[in-house]
Amino acid sequence: MENLLYLFILLALGKISRRLSAFPENTPQILNLFVIYFSFPATVLLKTKNLNLGTDLAVLALTPWALMLMTVLGIRLIAWYRRWDRKTEGTVMLCTGLGNTSFLGFPAVAAFFGEDALSYAVIYDQLGTFLGLAIFGTLVVSVYGTSTRPSIKQIILNIIGFPPFLALTASLCLMKVTFPLPVIKLLEGVSATMIPLVMFSIGAQLRLRQPFSNVKPISLILFLKMMVFPLMVFFCLTMMKVHGPVLHISVFESAMPSMVMSGVLAQSGRLNAEVANAAIGYGLVLSFITLPFFDLLLKMFP
Repeated sequence: MENLLYLFILLALGKISRRLSAFPENTPQILNLFVIYFSFPATVLLKTKNLNLGTDLAVLALTPWALMLMTVLGIRLIAWYRRWDRKTEGTVMLCTGLGNTSFLGFPAVAAFFGEDALSYAVIYDQLGTFLGLAIFGTLVVSVYGTSTRPSIKQIILNIIGFPPFLALTASLCLMKVTFPLPVIKLLEGVSATMIPLVMFSIGAQLRLRQPFSNVKPISLILFLKMMVFPLMVFFCLTMMKVHGPVLHISVFESAMPSMVMSGVLAQSGRLNAEVANAAIGYGLVLSFITLPFFDLLLKMFP
């Protein structure tokens, strides 16, 4: 797919930049700050302002939230058993709970299920993954981004002060306000910088050869996010007699690799960015195998 090739090119450019003296050592950190304070909030304002959900499509919105809850419970248990440090636990939780359901998910859905299925993917992404990024992502960074367990007050202050969350709050308050065309154009321009900057930053930080201590967390993220969770969604929804596009898109979107923004959050939140970036990079490669597999599976259940 063209979008997947685009992601790989941006990753490669980021990787190449590390060999060029023109790019300072802290280039990824600067790019991540721009994304957190400008690109991501602009995207939130654009995508969440005019949400509309019918009750018959509620399963699409609730599925990613159910997966986020399962992620918290499952990773907490695994981290306790493995005796992971807090930063690794938070990173695995972040990368397992959030999928690349828009930039990779939308073109993948269109390619495998046709353009008509995109409306279902938009519901899954906007009311599920995207809101989860602003709320679940902020909460994980607030809780695990410090060496000591933060107080409830600290968590609340971190969430309130997180730029994407402020943008989400503003967007919900301004739902009935029509933005002037120049404002929309400005937001679209700033929002368009998010994916290129994020992928370039990830490429600049990506290490294909990982320390042995990172292998298990990365493998767990890939296994849970791209195989276990979508299979669980498939069996649960099938037992609930859900079928057609709602079943297909819920399962297919849940099979997407880790969201690219999880790498930025891991970096800005002082988590294990090395693990996050590796999981994102390897996940994109594995999606060439896992997504066709789930497409074949779902075609057996019209």
